[in-house]
Amino acid sequence: MAKQKHTVRQLPKGTNFIDYCRRAFPLLGSKTAVKKAVAGQRLLRNGRPARLTDLLQKGDRLELKGAGLPKARKFDKELPVVLQDDHLIIVNKPAGIAVNGNRVQTVENALAGLPPSPEADALPRPVAVHRIDLPTKGLVLLAKTKSALMALSQAFEDNEVDKAYQAVVHGQPPPQLTVDTPIDGKEAITKVETLRTVPSHVFGHLSLVELKPITGRTHQLRIHLQQQGHLIVGDKAYAKGQKTILGKGLFLCACALSFAHPATGKGINVRIDPPRRFGKTLDREERRSS
Repeated sequence: MAKQKHTVRQLPKGTNFIDYCRRAFPLLGSKTAVKKAVAGQRLLRNGRPARLTDLLQKGDRLELKGAGLPKARKFDKELPVVLQDDHLIIVNKPAGIAVNGNRVQTVENALAGLPPSPEADALPRPVAVHRIDLPTKGLVLLAKTKSALMALSQAFEDNEVDKAYQAVVHGQPPPQLTVDTPIDGKEAITKVETLRTVPSHVFGHLSLVELKPITGRTHQLRIHLQQQGHLIVGDKAYAKGQKTILGKGLFLCACALSFAHPATGKGINVRIDPPRRFGKTLDREERRSS
């Protein structure tokens, strides 16, 4: 891959140069990779070497020269494949494994041993086009060709990919709720639908909710729910002293993805059920309170 090009189309307020470049060029994979590309003058802005202090403007032209995938690290882990063809693969990520980045236990490393796509622009290994948090379980979409990677990455940037999560939260949210509190000065919007609420002797109420992030800020769902008084069960990072159920992980699952196939344009709709512990926990709390 000699060169990749990208034109800045949308620039949300407060956009960080490094984070924007990481989204624009998914092959970079991490903040460290962006910094190395800048240091090696492989990342250009409007034809000149970019700087980490650059303030991007709408219409800026970015180029990444000599882009190649970081070497995969051996990680023997069989991941459940939900959908796969010559252009993409969707897996059900277990909690506790990163999607990519500078560590061994990642989805990308686990899939590095798959046979390459037979397409002419095949990538050496699948490359993630989005991320979900380390403690979050669920659907992760990866590209198997360069053209699929570019098309899917653009679709995420243009908000043309619909995502849905399910979570068990503290309290009793209203049937429908939209949270639009900014995060780190950036626009952040989450739609919440309450699917089930049960009484809890210890926690008052617990609820199963479906979450649709309209924007994609780091930890957006966890922050928005905590701000509304509906901490996700097991989220010790945002509990702030609130009692929750520990030892069973974060009760958050990426359950649905909908997007246009990068090669055919056909609509792809994938949905999985949340972990069984979600329902079992609600059933147990309901029995204890009866």
